[in-house]
Amino acid sequence: MKLFLLLSISFFTLIASEAFITPSELKNLLEEKNLVIIDVADTAIYKASHIKGAINSNVNKFINQDPKNIYSLMNAIDIIQKELRELGINEDSKVVIYSHNTDTGILNSSYLAFILLYSGFENLTILDGGYMAWVFENERLTSSISPDSKDEGNILVKPQEHLLVSLDMLQNSLSSVKILDARSPQMYYGVERSNKVFSIGHISHASSSYYKDKFLKDTTLRTQQELDEIYLYGHEIKKNDEVIVYADNVFTASMEFYILYKHMGFRNTKLYEASLLEWGNALDLPITRFKWE
Repeated sequence: MKLFLLLSISFFTLIASEAFITPSELKNLLEEKNLVIIDVADTAIYKASHIKGAINSNVNKFINQDPKNIYSLMNAIDIIQKELRELGINEDSKVVIYSHNTDTGILNSSYLAFILLYSGFENLTILDGGYMAWVFENERLTSSISPDSKDEGNILVKPQEHLLVSLDMLQNSLSSVKILDARSPQMYYGVERSNKVFSIGHISHASSSYYKDKFLKDTTLRTQQELDEIYLYGHEIKKNDEVIVYADNVFTASMEFYILYKHMGFRNTKLYEASLLEWGNALDLPITRFKWE
């Protein structure tokens, strides 16, 4: 039965878009005029060494910095468009995002990818294995010198509201859609507490799907066969299934969302942006502990 399921979903493998790019593939693109490479590391790390031609982005600029924004919700659309244009992104750009292999950096890369997808921009990819994979293959193509400033881009943000779900929408979907928790199994099960979250455990009816399990120790993506087993056999997700992803915050949730939506091709995947910063701090919402669902 398992073999039948895996063979029957070859369609997904065929349509999986270029969500991740290898260092050798990126090297072959370096001369393309419409290429925009974005390094999401802290400024000091970026200045010490980065891929030649890469520009630095502080992804926190895409988060509304109002103290009242306790759920880390994204900034206003006009600000997002301004920041993306300052990165030199045009409507016809090819965007490659990479991190320096830290946990924070990896999630910064997927969060920026989500911002672009939400903005209606699809021609983007993440460097598989991050900066360390690039250095291993192309050590000479690194620099500590920032490139010349790019001309302002012309990207036009077209918000894809269907990619987000609100608390009310999630409440009405608890028993009817697949809900995936992207945190560690310990946090899901309820033996560890998530940062800034009062409740311990997971949203009732959700399944555990730790985003880190989709990568090897060197932070490169698992094989397509392994990912198929996780999502298609393990979670039994079908082509048109609605899937909602959450975590302790939007950053942790963004990588799981990105893999499902961009790499696996599950285009009905949605992100609960406020995640447990909202749900887990509201004492009247259903939380389950010490149970695998």
